[in-house]
Amino acid sequence: MLRVNSATKDLKMKLKKHLILIAVICLFISAKSVYSQEENRSVFSSKFCTVFYDNDVDLKKMNRRIRLGFSNFYSPRKYGESSGLSMEDILSDKLDAIFNKAEEILDMYPAKIHVAINVYKTQKDLDKVYEEFFNEPNKAISFYIYKTNTIYTIETQLNENILSHEMAHCIIDHYFVILPPRKVQEMLAVYVDVHLKD
Repeated sequence: MLRVNSATKDLKMKLKKHLILIAVICLFISAKSVYSQEENRSVFSSKFCTVFYDNDVDLKKMNRRIRLGFSNFYSPRKYGESSGLSMEDILSDKLDAIFNKAEEILDMYPAKIHVAINVYKTQKDLDKVYEEFFNEPNKAISFYIYKTNTIYTIETQLNENILSHEMAHCIIDHYFVILPPRKVQEMLAVYVDVHLKD
């Protein structure tokens, strides 16, 4: 009886060691995978947004594409490339101005709202992400997903109208306790886009 208990204990100890070793290997592999994906991504944050972007995305091009003719604070001289501000700071201010304007147009101000924005270099990269989420081909140049609270877009199509439209989806989704039908959400987001420069 004593030998059986001793053998069982030894077997359990060996099994625990093997399971721990397997768990450590799995953690190492998953951490390495995440790290290698994030190696090619950069990030910056503003009051309302955290932007994740591929390292080959041209922030200067993004800055030139986002025009804020509607904003009182915006001055091309103050926010030009020779202003001494980093491109991340300039884009942060622009994104916050667009978000504020979208809230103002909708007259919706959800508390503690913050959205992630993933900017990809190519349409192919965006299509891959869309297909992973929805298991169907992508036809959009930009989209917002409530479950991840993230806007997905590409550098070459990004502008103030696309951002305001997708930010409106985020604001709407966080304002209502019960989400309105998708068509109603889309009409409100289009309304923001159309009235952005009023």
